[in-house]
Amino acid sequence: GRSGPEALAELGAVAAALGASVGATRIVTDAGWAPYERQIGTTGVVVDPDLYVAFGVSGAAQHTGGLGAPRHVVSVNTDASCPMTALADLGIVTDARALLTELARRLEAGDA
Repeated sequence: GRSGPEALAELGAVAAALGASVGATRIVTDAGWAPYERQIGTTGVVVDPDLYVAFGVSGAAQHTGGLGAPRHVVSVNTDASCPMTALADLGIVTDARALLTELARRLEAGDA
């Protein structure tokens, strides 16, 4: 499997292709994989997106406290009963990294 920084770089590429931006959890910023200004949550920034896609985010209250009122939430997580999936309009129960890699591959194929 890829390291956290590699997965985050892949997420950044997918987000750029979709005209989106990347946010992070405290675990990700504490690990140094993303800058603290990208941390969403009660100890980070509050965002208010139309669409929030959570790749592998459990949905701890400290993180979801920074979500504002997104119009749509999609959760991608292997844990069907995690708080983020319960909060989501659409819960995709699968490996977030595998789905991200496939999405990146398809977006690259679309550019060709």
